[in-house]
Amino acid sequence: MLPTRRRFLHYLGIGTYALLSNPVKASHVAFPLSRRKGAPPAFFHPIKPNRADDLLVPEGYSKQIICAWGDPLGSKHNVYGPEKFGFNNDFLAYFPSDALTGGKNSNEGLLWVNHEYPNPLFVSHYAGKVPKSERQIVAEKLSVGGSVLHVRREGGKWMRVAGEHTRRFTALYPEFEVSGPASGLLPTATGTLANCSGGRTPWNTVLSCEENFQDYNPQTREGYCWADVEQQKIDENQYGWVAEIDPFGELPPRKLSALGRFAHENAAWRLGPSGRLVVYMGDDAADQYFYKFVSAAKYDPSAPRAEQRKLLEQGTLYAADFRRGKWLPLDLKRSKALRSAGFKSQGDVVLRARDASKVLGATPIDRPEDCEVHPADGTVYIALTNNEKHGNLYGQLVRLVEDNDNAEGESFRFEIFLAGGPQSGLACPDNLAFDHQCNLWVAADITSRRLNKEAYKPFGNNGLYVVPTTGDSAGDAFQFASGPVECELTGPWFNENYDTLFLAVQHPGEESPNLDQLTSHWPRGAAEIPRPAVVANTGFRW
Repeated sequence: MLPTRRRFLHYLGIGTYALLSNPVKASHVAFPLSRRKGAPPAFFHPIKPNRADDLLVPEGYSKQIICAWGDPLGSKHNVYGPEKFGFNNDFLAYFPSDALTGGKNSNEGLLWVNHEYPNPLFVSHYAGKVPKSERQIVAEKLSVGGSVLHVRREGGKWMRVAGEHTRRFTALYPEFEVSGPASGLLPTATGTLANCSGGRTPWNTVLSCEENFQDYNPQTREGYCWADVEQQKIDENQYGWVAEIDPFGELPPRKLSALGRFAHENAAWRLGPSGRLVVYMGDDAADQYFYKFVSAAKYDPSAPRAEQRKLLEQGTLYAADFRRGKWLPLDLKRSKALRSAGFKSQGDVVLRARDASKVLGATPIDRPEDCEVHPADGTVYIALTNNEKHGNLYGQLVRLVEDNDNAEGESFRFEIFLAGGPQSGLACPDNLAFDHQCNLWVAADITSRRLNKEAYKPFGNNGLYVVPTTGDSAGDAFQFASGPVECELTGPWFNENYDTLFLAVQHPGEESPNLDQLTSHWPRGAAEIPRPAVVANTGFRW
């Protein structure tokens, strides 16, 4: 059942809140109001907000860069030359080297890394004054997608090693199959792009989520202008899906159309009571929707991997109605409203999942980004980052509880678990992860242009926070890390024995006006340009 501890904020539906107290004179009110916190978790001493151009972690912890943008991977050359580590790393997932035989090697494995979007200033040296050249666009296409790294711990240090599985996925290659209802409309897709967060399936593939696909063609200040060269213009229908990739290379990559097309942030799964696979997903945009997919077939862990993955080809996609606590099936056969609205096939429904959700009356919410399933009780924690259109500057964490603990069902309840702001010490929650003690790790995403300004002054640079979900400290945020200038910390992921936290540092120095006026020099210092990188954090003593 939902916690009964008193809340001072109440969710009203679409980005608005009401303070449940009588007004008093401002001169009599401390700011921010004090909040009694429970004790922080015993494994670290929280740090304070900081503005340094560095990745800061608690005393007793060590950090080590594994790979940074532009590093050669040593993988096979192709027509585009030697492969290099991509830009703006986001989601990370560690796969033990012996995962396919049921092992849990915490000292060697494959590390999947998403590459979300390019910064033209750094990647293609584009200053925005003339149309982009084909060479510049190709450089940007090669910088996005994802990387498979082979990592190993030797002498207490993590390092990259040469391995047959090391390789890149980009917006130019490889070709992806399209599975599910939209396969008849879109048989294949070229590469992958806008890869934000994701998930790891029980059969050891990665679910890499394609987010802001709409940004690449527009020839505007906000777009990447890939349409400047007609041959490099993308077919947007090929993107905005969940891409499934096998880091071990046994299974071909594919786009999962049954999970819908929208600005996917991530994919978190659990099994329902009958054994069906349930996948939760957020659409990262203001006033968009929260979704889940329930497979038609049941999960069989003894089946070959190629058979297990068929679970994501057929099933029911739902959008959430938070007003009524209902899951609305985006199913053409079940919905007269969708047929009346002109949807011609189930492939059309998943291709236009946002439109279908609006027709059915799903609840627009405040940028639903990452979501994760609690390892002990199966509840779903959702990061709603913010929504400036409705005055929600700080965001919140929502806890969703399926009725009767039935993830396959069509009704739920929810609560605000943590409200962002100066009182809680956390603003704009984004990427989430759980550890084995059921602490929720929360990465903040205050947009670079707002950092350390106006309403966001109290928070310093973007950080990583630990939020217990049980005990006296449940719902309290304790800062574990602070990132370099203008960066966002992303993709927190632990190895199997939880003694290493892999973490990505994304877009340091993003607001640099030009190459002569850099706002960050992380991680190499001196006069070097800033580089997104993946870091291994060690020193955990649970």
